[in-house]
Amino acid sequence: MSLSPKDLVDEAITRGKAKANYSLLTIAVLGTMAGIFIGLAGVAMIRTMGSMPKEWGTLVNLLGAVVFPFGLICLLLVGGELVTGNMMAVSMALYAKEITLKQWVRNMFFVTVFNLVGALAVAVFFGYFSNTLQGDFVGRTIAVAQGRVADGPLQAFLSGIACNILVCTGVYMNMASRDFIGKIFGTWLPVAGFVIAGYQHVVANMFLVAAGVLAGGLTIGQFIENMVFVWTGNLVGGGVILAGMYFLAFKVGMKQNTEGLESTKTSSIIVEEK
Repeated sequence: MSLSPKDLVDEAITRGKAKANYSLLTIAVLGTMAGIFIGLAGVAMIRTMGSMPKEWGTLVNLLGAVVFPFGLICLLLVGGELVTGNMMAVSMALYAKEITLKQWVRNMFFVTVFNLVGALAVAVFFGYFSNTLQGDFVGRTIAVAQGRVADGPLQAFLSGIACNILVCTGVYMNMASRDFIGKIFGTWLPVAGFVIAGYQHVVANMFLVAAGVLAGGLTIGQFIENMVFVWTGNLVGGGVILAGMYFLAFKVGMKQNTEGLESTKTSSIIVEEK
């Protein structure tokens, strides 16, 4: 069983409204946990890729892409507030006028902050101090992080757009499914796609680039610049393109069609009465 595309828009609006009304404590806990799950997925991805021979080429990226989606799957199934997913759901609630712009800004700001807290905690404690990403994995950690900041501002922005179209599609498909297995596969496929393509996800980068800084391969300035352009691109991809297009199609377009049909029926009744 799954929701139809039209019903899915209503579900996203309902969830977005609920998210916008969460208390700061709830946002802090769930936002931090989302950052932790994404960070741990990043650790697993680096460890997987780091142990693979260079001769395997793109197969190494494919294996990393197979592993990484478990972070998003975990937070969606057990609870977590991820800013990139909220860019879609909370924006839909804003378009539907179920929340105010102030509520939208509050949610985006605090979820981003606590995602950063969770991701940085993993980078510092479970990546660096635990030695999980030290030794033989330092080279891979730096290589992955440098790959994140290699793009210029425009490229990072565009990559962020494409990434969050896929990530929000995964979140959207998770909402659509009513069974456990369906939610897992609905989330896994689009997220694996963005990893294979090398697109940029702001929360994943919070961990990956920070891990690169701790490993001595990047600077804090590179970290900040990457956050700004990738976050903005993710917002356009999830909040403007995916959320905006489906809202236009199913809430604006279908409403106009319904009003047109009602107007036609009313005119027919008037004509028949005459």
